Amino acid sequence: MKHRVKGSLVLLVLLIITALGILFYQSLSWHYEMQGAVTDLSGLSMTSSGYEVVSAGGGPGKRFKVTGEDPQFILEIQKNGVVPVGGIQLQFGEVWQEPLAVQVFYAAQGEEFSEKHSVKGALKAGEKAVLLPVPPGQYETLRFDIDGDFELTAIQSCAEPMAAQAYVSQDTVQRCLWYFPAVIIGFSLIYWAHGVRFKQGGFTARAYLKSVFLGAETTGKRAVYLDYLRVLAAVLVILAHTCSPMVDAADADWKRLVLVLGLSLGLCCNILYVMLSGTLLLGGSQHEREGVLSFYIRRASKVIIPLIAYYFLLLHLNDEVRFLPPKQIGAALKRIMTGAPDVGPHLWLIYTIVALYLVTPFFRVMVQHMSDRLLSSLAVVILVLNALTTYLPVFGMAFGASTFLAGWEGVFLLGYILTRQSRQEGAPRRIRWILCSAAVSYVVMAAAVFVDSAQMNLVYGSTPPIVLASCGIFVLFIKYKDWFQDKPNAVVRLCSKYSYSIILIHWYALFVVVQGKLHITALRFGCLGGIAASVAATFAVCLVMAFVFDNTVVIVCNVLFDRLTSRFVKRG
Repeated sequence: MKHRVKGSLVLLVLLIITALGILFYQSLSWHYEMQGAVTDLSGLSMTSSGYEVVSAGGGPGKRFKVTGEDPQFILEIQKNGVVPVGGIQLQFGEVWQEPLAVQVFYAAQGEEFSEKHSVKGALKAGEKAVLLPVPPGQYETLRFDIDGDFELTAIQSCAEPMAAQAYVSQDTVQRCLWYFPAVIIGFSLIYWAHGVRFKQGGFTARAYLKSVFLGAETTGKRAVYLDYLRVLAAVLVILAHTCSPMVDAADADWKRLVLVLGLSLGLCCNILYVMLSGTLLLGGSQHEREGVLSFYIRRASKVIIPLIAYYFLLLHLNDEVRFLPPKQIGAALKRIMTGAPDVGPHLWLIYTIVALYLVTPFFRVMVQHMSDRLLSSLAVVILVLNALTTYLPVFGMAFGASTFLAGWEGVFLLGYILTRQSRQEGAPRRIRWILCSAAVSYVVMAAAVFVDSAQMNLVYGSTPPIVLASCGIFVLFIKYKDWFQDKPNAVVRLCSKYSYSIILIHWYALFVVVQGKLHITALRFGCLGGIAASVAATFAVCLVMAFVFDNTVVIVCNVLFDRLTSRFVKRG
């Protein structure tokens, strides 16, 4: 045992040293010098967007003023003959007081601009020029993204690769002073958090490593079909957001129909996720002796702490929050209380589920003391109230007796009711009726949206058609739960373990990584291929990001929270 601890400490030290070395190298500043023949590009044909451009001083210089989003200007090089480019120098008309980010995109003939064919740099405070080491090549166009007002006096290129020399600058020292302690403390906390989980579970090293990837071992008591349903819900949420932006952009009716079918199926994810929460939290004998405070704390550890961690991650990835040095941390904490951010609008579902947790202890007592007949009646009441609330306004009337049962609380209860009813007499007949209703509802949803996208509010959200369609999927898994029980799958267990985190991060993975950087969208590869490629690529990116983030940042936050609240859990 001592040898294992010693070996793990040696590994920790090696990881810290490696991370510090990489960080030091990335923190180095670089001095660039133009090489070879220098060409002035200032007089080339230029097009711009997001700027108001005026001449400055009567020469080739121009003054740029931001007037819109994503400001950029493009130089067309090949129209003036072949100009080899090995680097770019931008000369500004005045000494800059604060760092100004600059990004240049380069594209050869027949190529489009992409993130991987770009170079980032910054005009440093106190300087008037920035050099960008563009890879040597003969390019047709250059695109410059500079988000700020500035005067540009000259744009020059050199024919040969720029000479580059690394050096330790004041910026290097400041960055290392911030990040070196953070790396040491961060790795130490990750090591400590995994050590705590290792001891709590009484694992062997091999068993713990397996649990990190696959979660808890499958036992006879574990409802394996719910693992499959969790994975399906995660896939469907990606499917919904893959199809949604492209429905009205489709250039053929058959493509629009395929996208609408995918969207209608994908949006069942919200209902399924709420139903899953209902069946897991409202039923089961393991909850009977759990106090209200203890329940809230356990849910906070499993759901709210990861939500906060991923909320900060999304803001950080969008440059709205910085941790070292700290920037906008207090404002971000306030934003968390207000709901989903602009960079993660999908988080509204998690806030809805958190709100349902507040009433779960009381709902649990209520439903567990209700007869099966009474629960069936409650399900009918939920659907009727939902229909009245949704469709009376279509006829110019508002439903005055609106109640929470017509909303997500009703869906939450339906998850428990459907699970409990599946064990009662007559369940096969009820399941057949639900499956028929689900099929009809799905056709109605798809037809309504295909004809007029404005009808989405009448068939999506938590309206009767999508609730019935989702109930069909839910009871289909219940019907074959015994079949799933005999088929525990390592890949499904892996995806199920990280399904919550996949949902939290999928917006960034889909729109920034898959669509923004890989340029994979639902309308490529014959539409069907584009949808499949988008969903598969997004799920893979999400799984990798979730695995890394959960086992570094989230686990530390969880263990710290559990330690702080352990006494209350015992009392609760």
